[in-house]
Amino acid sequence: MNILIAEDHYISRLLVKKTVKKIGHTVMEAENGIDAWQLFLKHSPELIISDWQMPEMDGLALCRKIRASSKKTYTYIILLTAKDQTTDLVKVFEAGADDYMIKPFKPEELSSRIKTGERIVALESQYNKIHGKLIQKNKTLDHALKDLKISQSRILQSEKLASIGQLAAGIAHEINNPIGFISSNLDALSDYLKNIASLLRHYKKLSTALKKHKPEHLNQAVTEQIQTIADYKKKIEIDYILEDIPELLNDCKDGTGRVGKIVGALKNFAHPGNDKQMLVDIHKGLESTLNVVCNEIKYKAAVIKEFGDIPLVEGYPQKINQVFMNILVNAAQAIETKGEIRIQTKKENHNAVVIISDTGCGIKKKDIPRIFDPFFTTKEIGKGTGLGMHIAYNLIEEHKGKIEVDSRIGKGTTVTITLPGK
Repeated sequence: MNILIAEDHYISRLLVKKTVKKIGHTVMEAENGIDAWQLFLKHSPELIISDWQMPEMDGLALCRKIRASSKKTYTYIILLTAKDQTTDLVKVFEAGADDYMIKPFKPEELSSRIKTGERIVALESQYNKIHGKLIQKNKTLDHALKDLKISQSRILQSEKLASIGQLAAGIAHEINNPIGFISSNLDALSDYLKNIASLLRHYKKLSTALKKHKPEHLNQAVTEQIQTIADYKKKIEIDYILEDIPELLNDCKDGTGRVGKIVGALKNFAHPGNDKQMLVDIHKGLESTLNVVCNEIKYKAAVIKEFGDIPLVEGYPQKINQVFMNILVNAAQAIETKGEIRIQTKKENHNAVVIISDTGCGIKKKDIPRIFDPFFTTKEIGKGTGLGMHIAYNLIEEHKGKIEVDSRIGKGTTVTITLPGK
């Protein structure tokens, strides 16, 4: 197999190269994304191992160019990254990569991932041979096979994202412990600071009194020390320090509080909880969901909340939150540059109604009836599984509610959810 290594760091590139050669493959090397792209066009390697962060063209851009190319043979792509946030790893798959490894990695793990790539490439090659024969006999069957292949690819991506969700749950649990003791230590530091500040004020009074009255029995050394203390206090601006430290500690406590809040919201999504229904506060669920998808939305849209007086709903809070998350992420992705997402709630005939509107690109009228079909998506392949709205529809039906979509091209989309209140 012909393998291209795209890595600007010499040591990392050497480690990957040794691993590839050890299992008997031919190696090509590139120190940046542009060189890697040229080698891809010239040699059509079956497998590419690329770093995410590279000069001139990064790994994500390289993935997108390869997937958009007209090459008929399939190239398996493994991305190497030091990033481990869920949103970062999602970007890897959305760019079209087949697999990823987090640095630092073990050679034996890389070897195993390469062998998986070999099997996929071999299957792809067999598929292409069969496909070439069948296309001459039955074009209808050819289209069916293509649709099946796309569906299988989306299912695989969905499974990968689910695995990332499980990983995120474990990370959230681990973060809670250090956040807890950091917060506790900040409380202790605040108490210590109060005592130290009080002691310094007493020293300050003593120093001022000695400097002012200058008792005759004080020797020259003590007098000089008093002056040294006075000069040093002025130099370090002790009064400003004593005022600023409590503010710094408060900022730190506020930061740990926010992290704890985000981690808590993430755990709510990652863990399905028990199988018993309970009374659900829709507003609380919306706020929790907004915390989780904040990074997806904050650079794309201003969120406007217009919450009304609505009843509680009987159901599964995590499942209802999943619906909100799918809709909000779709809304953010539909906005190309900067827009607005409006969330309204109101009561209608004892029902709780949630209306989520965006100012995105909108959906074609002919596509709206297919919005809830499994694997239907208006996004490019690799940027959506086509399962989000299908899952949302099923979850709302499970709660004996209904979900409706209204959209206009260039104007935006509105999703209305109606759930029976208690």
